[in-house]
Amino acid sequence: MQINVKVDVSREVIENIVVTALEGGSNYWYYIGEEAIKRINSVAPRTNDSSFSERLIKAVFDYGVIVPIHDVEDTDGEPIGELNVKTFEERLELCASEALWALQEEIDERGDAGSSDVIFQYLVLGDYVYG
Repeated sequence: MQINVKVDVSREVIENIVVTALEGGSNYWYYIGEEAIKRINSVAPRTNDSSFSERLIKAVFDYGVIVPIHDVEDTDGEPIGELNVKTFEERLELCASEALWALQEEIDERGDAGSSDVIFQYLVLGDYVYG
């Protein structure tokens, strides 16, 4: 039997997922290149009270910046995925159908580096690849 479950995923939840993934949960597989960092900095400049992760999510959500993501072992190669607000809903739905536990942990404010990494992979790659 298959059922469809609808859950509300707020911007705050997505922000927490991305920040946790970027600051530790996903460091073993992702790399963000200099060009992407320049684009992020151009719309969300550095300040004393904002981290790179917070500025990245602001650039993606508020300015539509598409952030190419590279494999950490192939930083000069083609991107393996991208962080793009236009694909968030579709990829979160896929995550909910395949790894609902991770999404529910984040929604319930019990998320950690592991659950954030799983969801971040869905957001960037559309699948759970590294693990």
